[in-house]
Amino acid sequence: MDDEEYIRDMISEMLDLMGHTAITVKNGEEAIRAYKEALKSAQPFDVVILDVMMPYVDGFEACQRIREQSDVPIVMLTSRDGTDDIVHGFELGADDYITKPFSVRELKARINTALRRVSPAALQIELGGLLLRPDERQVLLDGQTVSLTAQEFELLHYLAKHAGLLVTRAQLLQDVWGYQSQTDTSRTVDYHIRSLRKKLGDDAANPRFIQTVHGGGYRLIKES
Repeated sequence: MDDEEYIRDMISEMLDLMGHTAITVKNGEEAIRAYKEALKSAQPFDVVILDVMMPYVDGFEACQRIREQSDVPIVMLTSRDGTDDIVHGFELGADDYITKPFSVRELKARINTALRRVSPAALQIELGGLLLRPDERQVLLDGQTVSLTAQEFELLHYLAKHAGLLVTRAQLLQDVWGYQSQTDTSRTVDYHIRSLRKKLGDDAANPRFIQTVHGGGYRLIKES
């Protein structure tokens, strides 16, 4: 919920890509009303994102009034970056406080962290016959449990979060393994990809899930 239309549109598009349905409003009054209506429905909100500087009712008051009704994750997203403002936001019940300007990558990470604390089911990823339950570190293929090592799960989870997008070996080394070097001399990534394919019954020549992009990296097929 933000009074700046371009920010609302950007966040809405980002949430759509994350697999969520976004409802946007332009002031605190509308935010509180929308949250109350969602509580009465069968689809309450998974997370609330609030700007502070909103007309009629500001984000601090909206945060307080929403927190009085439920424990939904609340992320403050605002240009108010003073220590007193940040402390005040947390005192009112915010789960996180992000100051503008911000990066989309940072916002996605903060939202996922907030969701993980209170709503693990919101992080489930379903792609064709593949279902990932990150809170349980569980993978189901066509309804059957697939046994993965911790590193195989992290790799598959990363690919699933970026489904349809090319992910380079360098990205995987840095984001999944935490390596600083972008050179995979031990072919760690390729080894784990082969192992994943075997456990998923995937054929590299005619992939159902993991596609090799020669000279680039890998892509988890979005529609399978």
